[in-house]
Amino acid sequence: MLLLVPIGQYELNLFFPALTILLGAHYLPFATSYGMRMFLFLAGILMAEGVLVAYFVPRSFSFDAWVAGVTLFVFAWIGRSIAMAEAKTRVTPSVERAL
Repeated sequence: MLLLVPIGQYELNLFFPALTILLGAHYLPFATSYGMRMFLFLAGILMAEGVLVAYFVPRSFSFDAWVAGVTLFVFAWIGRSIAMAEAKTRVTPSVERAL
């Protein structure tokens, strides 16, 4: 997060694109930690969003914050559906006997 201080001092409008790139890099280890490839896609999309917004919409302060927020919300629902599907397929022996 300290990397964002000079960026904010240099050009305040680049704060959220830089934060989005940092957030995307933050999700990279989750793919191996949790064994979910979804986090690789999320990391790539967030980093690409940050770069694209910085290049093509550099004068908007909060546009990238909204785009990243929507992206995170969509991936939260995707992750939830993956977890729910895995929970339905995993039936423990004690639950199986009860059925």
